[in-house]
Amino acid sequence: MKKFLIYVAGAAFAFAAASCSEEQLGDGQGNVTLRASINSDVEVVSRASDAELAENCVIWISSDKGLVRQYNGIGEVPASIDLVSGRYVAEAWAGDSVSASFSDRCFKGYEVFNVEAGKTTQVDLVCKIANVVASVNYQENLEDFLSDIKMTVGHNRGSLIFEGRDDRKGYFMMPSTSTGLSYELEGTQVDGSPFYFAGTIDNVKPATEYVLNVSYSVDESNIGGAVFTIKIVENEITVNTEIELIAAPRITGYDFDINKPLVSELGAMGRRCVYITSATGITDIELRSELFTSMSTFLGEDVNILKMNEDGEAALNALGINHSVTQGEQEGSTIVQINFEEEFTNALANGDYTIAISATDDKGKTSNATMQLSISDAPVLTTAASDVEMYAATLTGVVNKDEVESIGFNYRAAGTSEWTYVEASSAQNLVKGSTFTARLENLNAFTEYEFAAVSGDYVSAVVEKFTTLDGAQLPNCSFEDWCNTSDGVLIPGTDTSNNNNFWDTGNHGSNTMSVQVTQQNTNSLYVADGKSSAKLRSQFVGVDLGFMKAGKFAAGNIFVGKYLDTEGTDGILGWGKPFDGAPKSVTFYVRYEPGTVVSGNNMGSGEYMPVGATDQGMVYVALMDDSSDEREKTYKEWPIVIRTKTSQLFEKENPHIIAYGEMVFDKATDGSGLVKVTMPLEYRSDATPSRIVFVASASRYGDYFQGGEGSTLYLDNIHMDY
Repeated sequence: MKKFLIYVAGAAFAFAAASCSEEQLGDGQGNVTLRASINSDVEVVSRASDAELAENCVIWISSDKGLVRQYNGIGEVPASIDLVSGRYVAEAWAGDSVSASFSDRCFKGYEVFNVEAGKTTQVDLVCKIANVVASVNYQENLEDFLSDIKMTVGHNRGSLIFEGRDDRKGYFMMPSTSTGLSYELEGTQVDGSPFYFAGTIDNVKPATEYVLNVSYSVDESNIGGAVFTIKIVENEITVNTEIELIAAPRITGYDFDINKPLVSELGAMGRRCVYITSATGITDIELRSELFTSMSTFLGEDVNILKMNEDGEAALNALGINHSVTQGEQEGSTIVQINFEEEFTNALANGDYTIAISATDDKGKTSNATMQLSISDAPVLTTAASDVEMYAATLTGVVNKDEVESIGFNYRAAGTSEWTYVEASSAQNLVKGSTFTARLENLNAFTEYEFAAVSGDYVSAVVEKFTTLDGAQLPNCSFEDWCNTSDGVLIPGTDTSNNNNFWDTGNHGSNTMSVQVTQQNTNSLYVADGKSSAKLRSQFVGVDLGFMKAGKFAAGNIFVGKYLDTEGTDGILGWGKPFDGAPKSVTFYVRYEPGTVVSGNNMGSGEYMPVGATDQGMVYVALMDDSSDEREKTYKEWPIVIRTKTSQLFEKENPHIIAYGEMVFDKATDGSGLVKVTMPLEYRSDATPSRIVFVASASRYGDYFQGGEGSTLYLDNIHMDY
């Protein structure tokens, strides 16, 4: 999955029409408007690439409790985002994360902001280039001494060849296993002999261009020969332009969802308004409907309301359709209001009608929508659900006749076959135009339901849908984000200081021997969602001296918490971060490939896995209260502190654990890719959890330095089930 940064223009202004009104914020809420941009080192970006970035975007907003908003595509981002007051982080990505390319670039944005109750917060999310950039510059007349020049630059996952005086820039995304760019200069000297020189640019940094300046000096002792020198100049990337990615025009209905049918009895539809908003000018708005030809002898099936002549506009107005164009709050933005007056809508006979709407801006971007009108003499009408919660929702309907029989609703989980009937809670003394409701309880979380109004033997043909809310989830639960710390340790997350990342690994310890036991996997065979997953690989970490091996066995692992410190060759880990959900189970995707158990230091605890046996992988989750680790005097802020040196390890019988679940993989998982598993959580008390411990290991007894060489566990797409 590609991730792209967007500039949310065309959505960040309110409707100016007098008939519109703003919804009031709830207590303790504020709202946020996003303005995002890309700092680019390239002055010109094509319209095609602008469009691709705008159409394939993802923006995340997180709090300290995890991900709270995710927008996939520019069309999902609302004009303003309502959030409870508090501290948040907005993150965005743009472009392609390609190992090496002359054209594909990757950008990342990260912005911390606060939301205050009753106030609007403008968040300017600047996405900066994440690539390491390289270019080559040759001294004038160098070809007099070296011909057929070729410079190859890259790392162990990709390289680029600069042929001749190639003045392009090369863009590199560095793998976790490499911190340097290698380069090789090749050519033919004047005497016909080949020339070759190789080197490495160590500790390269993102958003930095490394210019390889190739120069020469004449070697007087060798007539016609020269001495070649390569000097590396490090430059911070210069921002030549700020690219604003403009959204296509947005088409919305006032006080109704344009993606759902508008249902009314005969002669009662009333005035309906459609708004088209754009961050720039609008050149074309086309309406298409068979109604135009059936209701007017002058109009065709298609009309362009912005380019009609006077006669055409008069004919459309005579039907009861008119429009107005106004300037939006942002400079250059446009709002078009299309009014379908009651003389048009109320004249429609019983039946279903559609009006297709297409809007094109002056950048050539087009949006489409269809307004659906359903005129019916049905006794009851189905309307949208309200008060949707994690386990509950209120079904709503409207009485459409003066006399109706018993009323209620049919409902079911979408995709199932059986309907369940529930009587309306306000089924007495209803008159035409009255709203009736039914409150559903004990629904499943994060599940789509559908329902229809019922009166006697009549069941509404209009079926409304709603999706119950999801519970709290773990940030970065699909392991899309990885970064390197200043000392080269690969960690899940975006904060290179590792102070705000939700996940961590034992890489901090194994990296002292230049090994990282937990990696970002990009092989699509082992990815369930997005572009990457976590790859945990157990192995011996150390050196082979011939007569003995110096080092330790290290299990590939990942956990919610932080690697706190290293004691000699042992780690100190803090486990458990704030979490306020109470899930029933945990679903995730996993692939396990066990190795054969090798010997290791069992710290006097007994040999849990016999040498030569098949290793076992493990995933476990503990929901805890807010107590600190009673064994710990130094790191008191953590509910669990692991010290492998003193065998201070996790104890699943800890009295502060409210719920616990574990899954052991004692053999390879089925098939060749990931498998979906659901791990139940057993609750030990009715207390409300406030912390979560989540641990995955490619070797079940890795705490005791026991496990299989090469045991590998892939993990992706973790979901808390409520």
